[in-house]
Amino acid sequence: MNTLTKIVPALLAGFLCTCLSLSQSIADEPQKVNRIRFYKATLEGEHPELYLTAEDYHQVGSPDFTADGTKLAFDGWKIQEGEKFASVQILIANADGSDLKVLGSGAMPNWSPGGKRIVFSQPKPAGIVIMNADGTNRKMIDPRGWGAQWSPDGRKIAYRILSGGRATILVYDLIEDKKTELFPAGESPYTSLFWNMTWSPDSNWLCFKGRKASDKTHDVATISVNGIQAGYKVHYNNKRAPYDDFAWHPQGDLIVFCPQTEPRRLHKFNPAEDKAPEPIDIKVHGRITGGVCFTPDGQYLVFNVKGEGE
Repeated sequence: MNTLTKIVPALLAGFLCTCLSLSQSIADEPQKVNRIRFYKATLEGEHPELYLTAEDYHQVGSPDFTADGTKLAFDGWKIQEGEKFASVQILIANADGSDLKVLGSGAMPNWSPGGKRIVFSQPKPAGIVIMNADGTNRKMIDPRGWGAQWSPDGRKIAYRILSGGRATILVYDLIEDKKTELFPAGESPYTSLFWNMTWSPDSNWLCFKGRKASDKTHDVATISVNGIQAGYKVHYNNKRAPYDDFAWHPQGDLIVFCPQTEPRRLHKFNPAEDKAPEPIDIKVHGRITGGVCFTPDGQYLVFNVKGEGE
């Protein structure tokens, strides 16, 4: 056997080993995944960073903290497995992102002020439901409703219903067991009112998004819990609907939401002023998709970003 005959098999074997090692190395590398994650940043848009990735729930939204800031609730489904909104689940985690738990079917969770119960929207059978914070003892409170929010003082729950052919906000007083429509029956200017409205910190006002019957444009407005006669103001109007989530700062002087304008940015406005909403310059790797809340101390915004991550 000549020298060439000995060298060729050795070279071939080495080449194959190198290829196998390279293939294994590539397989072991984490792959970038286009999904929705929660990020956080200051109100000025500074220090943006990844906050939470919800394991195999690639579609997430509607974040909401307990009043003491120890836990975060949100909704999500496994869009990468072909799941649709009908499969939406309620998830909770510790504020540091640990101990992620799935509480069962439901959307748009909102904590009671004491953090012991959650109100949410149930897709099927549809309606507004209250449950314990561990997912037990579910109780339907109104099959007509959608998009419920618990008031900071704990007395009321607000949600959307249809009344007189129009969409209106119903405020359910838990203490007096009384339900009040904020727009009189049939007199609401909106054909649709969307989910994830938000309460003012003093529990006297609500901020919401509505689709107008007159021209099909979309309003971002605030309304008094005592009804339209006591106070109602439009802060933003556009043909394109903003995302369905709003965050009211704990000090009461700022509301944050996400219009579908380009470039896609969160916007803020003072509901007591007549100034147009201003963009918040937050630089992240991905596209801001609207779900937003404040940390209870008001220092940070937590919001959705869709992309491949850092």
